[in-house]
Amino acid sequence: MNLGWVLRQDNDPDGARSSFEAVLRMSRHDGDRYGIAYASLGLACLAADAGDWHRAALLHGVAQAFLDRIGQPWEDLEARYRRDSLDQVRDRLGQEQFDRAHARGMALSPGEALDLASEKSLPA
Repeated sequence: MNLGWVLRQDNDPDGARSSFEAVLRMSRHDGDRYGIAYASLGLACLAADAGDWHRAALLHGVAQAFLDRIGQPWEDLEARYRRDSLDQVRDRLGQEQFDRAHARGMALSPGEALDLASEKSLPA
């Protein structure tokens, strides 16, 4: 997981995406909701970095839903990345559109959320 954040900071979005997707696959296989939440957060931040605002809001919702299911707070570093990304996405989408997309991401079934995060389905 940490490799994804390092690669994102090094401006290697393809490497970061590959790392986060690998963690997502392993976490999905193992049923690790913590790993799913953090991999989804990484993918949400990458979507925002690429200007894919709607997808970023959806993935932020997915990440939050998985973390809420285990009742854990965000780790400090990831909380900062999350806060910065959320602010950027809200600014671009506007609060109302952001809230709708984020809520939709939070409401997805675990299977739908994982398919979205692994790009098996695209947001409508």
